[in-house]
Amino acid sequence: MPFFNLLSYYKLGYWVANSFLNMIYEVVIDRENAEKLKKIPPDSVVVFVMNHRSNIDYILVAYMLARQISLSYAVGEWARVWPLEYIFKSFGAYFIRRRYREKLYHMVLEKYVQLISLQGVTQGIFLEGGLSRDGRLRIAKIGILDYIIGIKKNPDFARELVFVPAAINYDWVLEDRTLIQEWRKGKEKSGFKDHMATLFRVIGKGPMLLFFNLARYASGRLKQHGSASVSFGDPVFLSEFLAREKKNLFTLPREERLARVQEFADGLLHRIGKAIPVTPVCITARALVLIAKERLTRTELTMKVAELRRACRAKGGRLVHGRAFESSRKIINGIEREKGGRTKELVDFEEDLLEFEQSLETVEAALDVLVRRKIVAIRQGRLAVNSEKSTLLEYYSNSLDRLLG
Repeated sequence: MPFFNLLSYYKLGYWVANSFLNMIYEVVIDRENAEKLKKIPPDSVVVFVMNHRSNIDYILVAYMLARQISLSYAVGEWARVWPLEYIFKSFGAYFIRRRYREKLYHMVLEKYVQLISLQGVTQGIFLEGGLSRDGRLRIAKIGILDYIIGIKKNPDFARELVFVPAAINYDWVLEDRTLIQEWRKGKEKSGFKDHMATLFRVIGKGPMLLFFNLARYASGRLKQHGSASVSFGDPVFLSEFLAREKKNLFTLPREERLARVQEFADGLLHRIGKAIPVTPVCITARALVLIAKERLTRTELTMKVAELRRACRAKGGRLVHGRAFESSRKIINGIEREKGGRTKELVDFEEDLLEFEQSLETVEAALDVLVRRKIVAIRQGRLAVNSEKSTLLEYYSNSLDRLLG
């Protein structure tokens, strides 16, 4: 059981998250996108439903929401080791046994989840139930979701239950090599021995890597791993879903009820896929996969990225623009200020030119990461894809499957 500690969460936790995340990534926060959260009535019980890209997801989402709310996570048993167990508990997290089939355990877990929902605790759940191995969204798991929805059976619960799709994406997932290796082998390492082996590797290598990176950070030579961002979809009100049902969801036979809950979960996952942040590496990786050439020019790549950017905009996707886009942002501001005194043809020409400029900035930001990782090399002014690491390009390209189809 958690023992939420305000000091741990808002002082220690926020400071560590802020320092750690901004050392590794450029965390891009889209204030306009976050405005969607204001659509939620203040007395609602809120559940953030998220995709699962990295073990850093817990930190990233909590950090981005810290100025508004605290978030209680359902965490797998892998974290029930010292000191992680005490840290997660003090942050309000609770642990679940994903493969434990004992009926009594699940009955207690259901009552506990409903109890904290009744008390108005804001929760965060990973709808896929585990990390994506190939970069695509996995099948939605409905266990915890079904328990939370069940609170509507309680006559004492009169508040609105709201689900907020939260889509997470990175230019560089720290565990990507391990995840891809598991994808290739068709095996997920999720046993106790695997987690303990991973923990001991972290303990063994952690201090040395931390010292090395702090030295590079102090000397200004530490480069970030690209962008990390979270986008929010429109809130989904459970009352609207229940009102559309022809029969009372809670009087249906179990199998039929779970099938309806699965449809609801699939709808949430679809919204997550459509809201996925389009980072420079992901869209550039997709362009490289679609072009499918071992050698190409920057112009070829930029033109393809520009085409994909237009497709993303047409489908309501959110393009992640970090510091690398400062130049084009200034141009945009200038065009907006002077639009009234220019002809439509001139404005259209400038906007087309600006789109190419932003596409070029996207490619340059992506290449900064891809070249460092030796996924792409620059030889005699041309780009060469490392065939041995082409699976990494597929992994990042796959993250945009639900958005671009």
